[in-house]
Amino acid sequence: MAAIIRQHPRKIVAGGAIAAFLASPYAPSLFRTTGVSNIEDRWAAGGGGRNHTPGAGTKLGARHEVTGNQLDHKGMGTPHHQEKIGEQKPEGSKFDKAWNKSMYGAEKGK
Repeated sequence: MAAIIRQHPRKIVAGGAIAAFLASPYAPSLFRTTGVSNIEDRWAAGGGGRNHTPGAGTKLGARHEVTGNQLDHKGMGTPHHQEKIGEQKPEGSKFDKAWNKSMYGAEKGK
């Protein structure tokens, strides 16, 4: 190993410099071609993120906005859920109520 370093010091220094440049953020990315960039832009404009798929949908057409649109949720416990969805659950039978009471301690269940 020492003989290789003594025989080729310039090559080792040049190789180290090239490796350091390619590892730096200033080096051109081999994977970020024009096509990849175009696909990322279209994906982001359709509601996705540039480097990930968001867990919640984003605003359609806003490619730089990657925050979700779930600030005003309409899930359980909201007036919207009680008015539109909450009443669709059928009332349980006597058997269901007895089962829930014995298993969970309440007639409505968990």
